[in-house]
Amino acid sequence: MRADIGAKGWRTSPDELRNRIAEAIGECCGHLGLKCFRLAEGWTVAAAITHFHRMCDRAGLKRRGLTERSWRQWEAGDRPSRDYEDLLCRLFRTGPVHLGFASDYTFRPSSEGRGVLVPRQRGPVQLGGPSLAAGRPSPMLAPGNSGMTAAEAIAAAARESAHFTQYAGRTNVGPHTLEQLDADLRNLIKAYPGRPVYPTFLELVELRNSDFELLEGRQYPAQSRDLYLVAGVTCGVMSNASFDLGHMQAAATQARTAYLCAELSGSEWLRTWVRGMQSLIAYWGDHFEEAVAFASSVRGHAAAQGSATVRLASIEARARARLGDAEGVETALEAAANARESALHPDEYAGMMAFPVEKQLFYGSTCQVWLGGEARLRRAAQDASRAVSMFEQAPLRQRRVGEMCLARLDLAAARLGSGELDGAAEQVRAVFAEAANRRTDSVRRRLTQVRDQLEAPRVKTSPLAASLSDEIIEFCAPSPPAVTEGHSS
Repeated sequence: MRADIGAKGWRTSPDELRNRIAEAIGECCGHLGLKCFRLAEGWTVAAAITHFHRMCDRAGLKRRGLTERSWRQWEAGDRPSRDYEDLLCRLFRTGPVHLGFASDYTFRPSSEGRGVLVPRQRGPVQLGGPSLAAGRPSPMLAPGNSGMTAAEAIAAAARESAHFTQYAGRTNVGPHTLEQLDADLRNLIKAYPGRPVYPTFLELVELRNSDFELLEGRQYPAQSRDLYLVAGVTCGVMSNASFDLGHMQAAATQARTAYLCAELSGSEWLRTWVRGMQSLIAYWGDHFEEAVAFASSVRGHAAAQGSATVRLASIEARARARLGDAEGVETALEAAANARESALHPDEYAGMMAFPVEKQLFYGSTCQVWLGGEARLRRAAQDASRAVSMFEQAPLRQRRVGEMCLARLDLAAARLGSGELDGAAEQVRAVFAEAANRRTDSVRRRLTQVRDQLEAPRVKTSPLAASLSDEIIEFCAPSPPAVTEGHSS
């Protein structure tokens, strides 16, 4: 090609020569612009990435984690981020239109002399000037854009459509990709209650990043919906993990992302679960009216969504208890009971995302503790005691330790309210033992609330109350940054 240019007497700069070679490749092979430019430079994908990094170094720019996989996806038609698009334009010293990342709406005269706007679409590169593939019609056509005959235009249009089918039929999701992502996610969800949170959180980050990378590429619509579901569930569990580790703002951010993914995937179950997570975050942040608002926002869509519906109503009941709304509490608890009875199918994801009966019981006990009164405290003690017994029956490695601790603290609070200091101390010290290596933020907060009860006049002067209060302070002291903890909510 270079010899052909020399024979024709064209005077060209190296960049112009490279551009014409890229155009010829595009017209001959139908590749998108980025691949045409790479081939015109004579680079393999690996060599192109090496030149990319050298360019960043020369310009004093931060190196990117560019991979061959991402580069090949761009050449197949995926759109790079704006940052990468800018860097690729720098690398090839050209613009996004020529690399196939944008359309060109240059004003061009038609064959009848009228000016028309002809969009140059993302596709094979066209740079203008003498063509090395003379005689071949441009793959990108528009009315009045050439002097072709009708037959030539129809044939060229057919080639365009054929090129589109090659592009539209591509998918970056292999036959086992979704299956593996889903299996990895289910394993993490199942193991979550019995593992330290932070290492699990890091695994979730890796899984989420893999999912996001796939979503940045191209796949069939049904595959996109499945990927959004996996992304939404993953972000939902990351929200719970951030919450367990005491990072409430991060938890709220993850929950918002999870809710968007739920809408994009069309999963009512996930929408219901995430709204419950957002309500829970608001509840533990002492924003009780906001917690009620989150819970009620999907009430009309939450029917028959497995235990997620039970969870949503139970969280609302706890928030209403903190507002002193006894009637609202009973209405919400009744709604939770009805949802349990009418659940038509199991949860899409079980493990820590499920809301078992024992958890429903201690949510109810929490409501009765906050509403107070002798009869309600007795009811709270009964429900919390049943919940603890049910949690203890689970195999040790599957035991929901954080939730069991919260149930114990409800039982302790109910006993304190009835003046049973010894019984309360027994439950609090059991929490110290069970949660020694899993000090979730909600357990710390609940212990602090129990400590406030120890200041009540009827028990404050007791040596046991003073000792227990000191033990709670010591247990709730900030942990070293490296310590990782477990599940609650």
